[in-house]
Amino acid sequence: MKLRHRLSLYSVVIFSVITLIISSVIYVSFYAVMERKERESLESKSLLAAIYYLEQDELSFIEHESIKNQLLKTISRKNIILLDKDNNRFNGDMSPISVIDSAFIDKVRKERIAHFDTNDFFYNGRFYEDNQGDFVVVTRETKDGFNEQMHSLFQILLIVSLLGILSIFLVSQYLGTIAYEPIVRIIDEIKRKDTKNFNEPIILKKTYYEINDLINTYNHFVDRIAQTFNVQKNFIDYVSHELRTPITALLGTLEVTNSKKRTVDEYETVIAQLKQYTADLQDTLDNMALLSGAKTSFEFAVLRVDEIIWSVIENAILYHQAKIEVEMEVENNEILSFEGNDKLLELAIGNLVENALKYSDNDVIKVTIKESQGQLVVLLEDRGIGILQEDIGNIKQNFFRGQNVRGYQGKGIGLSMANVILQLHRISLGIESNSSGTTIILTF
Repeated sequence: MKLRHRLSLYSVVIFSVITLIISSVIYVSFYAVMERKERESLESKSLLAAIYYLEQDELSFIEHESIKNQLLKTISRKNIILLDKDNNRFNGDMSPISVIDSAFIDKVRKERIAHFDTNDFFYNGRFYEDNQGDFVVVTRETKDGFNEQMHSLFQILLIVSLLGILSIFLVSQYLGTIAYEPIVRIIDEIKRKDTKNFNEPIILKKTYYEINDLINTYNHFVDRIAQTFNVQKNFIDYVSHELRTPITALLGTLEVTNSKKRTVDEYETVIAQLKQYTADLQDTLDNMALLSGAKTSFEFAVLRVDEIIWSVIENAILYHQAKIEVEMEVENNEILSFEGNDKLLELAIGNLVENALKYSDNDVIKVTIKESQGQLVVLLEDRGIGILQEDIGNIKQNFFRGQNVRGYQGKGIGLSMANVILQLHRISLGIESNSSGTTIILTF
């Protein structure tokens, strides 16, 4: 069953139950009110009947005639009976009926006023004391008018309920269509997805909060899948790109070694070479796992960022005879403490420093450690060849090299590896560059 049909069914069922309850309350309440009014009316008629039949000797002719007119306008004598103390008819034209039993008459004498009803009549009994004796006056009123009113009320409630149910069904169908329309559009968008655009986010302009939440969840899910596919693609790219050289070296060394007999010293030399190739291959595999995103779980501990930067600077001076100026503009030393992996951060910052030295031909570079809006910021400025503006958007991609670096050795891995490591540490990597140099901005 479709969602909008299910919503319509639920709406109709709930409305039907509520309508039934409300209609029952209305019917019962109206019945009780009308029944009370009938009984109050009969009480008045019983009192008029008692005065008319029993107070004739105490009233003037005009007063008696007035009582008579009032009585005859409201009730027929056939619906009145007066009983004496022995329960015998004293007056009135109501034919003796079995429903007026002695138990009811005794109740009237005891409570002074009592009521009961049958399928056809309402009955009222009143105890009346007179100088002629004590009497019970019983009057009755047909239920025809009362039943007709209640039947009309029932028909009205039934018709209104059916029309309400029909209206609710139609309105819920319409509302269900409106509510379901964004879902239909989402389904259509997903059906149009293929291998080329499956990772593109779904964007709906006219929607509501729950559907927007669903879209965001779907887009997040697709983005995670795209990242997984990207991991696989990167890993394959790295394998084909990086393993070719060490494997070729291994195979070449083995082939040359096997071409003729060697001395023990020569074999030991070859074995040392093979060990070095194997170590290089292991390092390459570790770098590939990191670059591809296949390895994302590392041991993190609290460390000092400035200590890592000084370690990188010392290595750069030692191995590259680098000229590095350092400025420390941090007053709150607490922000220098950071949770991360020291080896990975040394690798990432080291790659950035090596790039700065390489593309500035070992010119002076400047490292600034400062605080900005409560965050630690590290600036790395060089005076190198810079990055072309058309290359800035792609410079973090794997194996990408700018158009102006053809005279420099490299594989396009250093910056992409640094970017992956910085992302693992939730460090923002910003790049500003022109023909006079490049500034790397690390925001912790």
